[in-house]
Amino acid sequence: MQRREAQLTAAYEQAGAGSGAGQAVPKAIRHAIDALVVAHQSNIDLSGQDRLDAVRRSMLDQCPDTVESDELLEALIGAVCESASWEPPDLIAGVEAELDALKARGLNLAVVSNTGLAPGRYVEQALLARGFDRWIDHWIWSDDVLSWKPGQAIFQAALRALGCAAGQAAFVGDTPEADILGSRHAGFVVSVQVGGKSDTAIQPDIALPSLKGLTAALSDAGLLAG
Repeated sequence: MQRREAQLTAAYEQAGAGSGAGQAVPKAIRHAIDALVVAHQSNIDLSGQDRLDAVRRSMLDQCPDTVESDELLEALIGAVCESASWEPPDLIAGVEAELDALKARGLNLAVVSNTGLAPGRYVEQALLARGFDRWIDHWIWSDDVLSWKPGQAIFQAALRALGCAAGQAAFVGDTPEADILGSRHAGFVVSVQVGGKSDTAIQPDIALPSLKGLTAALSDAGLLAG
C-alpha cells in the first residue's frame, strides 16, 4: 500500500494536483475500497474500470487542478492494477503435487476467486508468470463477472467455462460462507474446505487441514474415475 500511495502521489503532483496529493491519495484509495465493500454486501462486484474510476473521481474532487492525461492514467493503472505483480505469489505447500495429480486424472480446472482492489486479470498475469498455466484451464474473477462469492453468478460462470453441470464439479476453497455455502447453493456435487477457518453452521463435505491429500480425498469419496 505504501508503494502504491507513493507512486500515485508522485504522478498526481506531476499532473498539477498540488501539495495536497499526498493526503488525497490514501482517501481516494479508501473511497474505492469502500465502494467495493458496499457492492460486496449485495454479492455483486465492480469492474476493473469502475475501480479505477472510483480513485479518479475522488482525486479530481479533492484536487480539482489535476490535469488528466494518458501518462496519469498509465500511472494509475500501474499503481492500482499492476501492483498485483510487484511481489511474486508464494505457492502453498503441497499445491504443485496436488495440481499435478489432478491434471494427471484429466480434470479441467478453474480458479474462481473474489478479487481485491487489483482486477483479477492482473492477478492472473502474476500467476501465469509463476507457471500456473500448466494447471489452470479457466480463470473466473469476481470483477469480470460482476459477482462476489457466495453470489451465484460467479459459480455459474465457472460451470459454463468448465462445460459441465454442477453435479459433475467439486469446489475447493478456504472460506465457509464464500466457498462452501456458495458452491453448495450452486449445486456442486461436493465442497472441500482447506485450512482452519470454521463456521459451525456451514459444514463442508470434506475438510482438510491443508491441500496435501486433496486428490486422495476426492478419490476416496468416489469422485475421481480410475
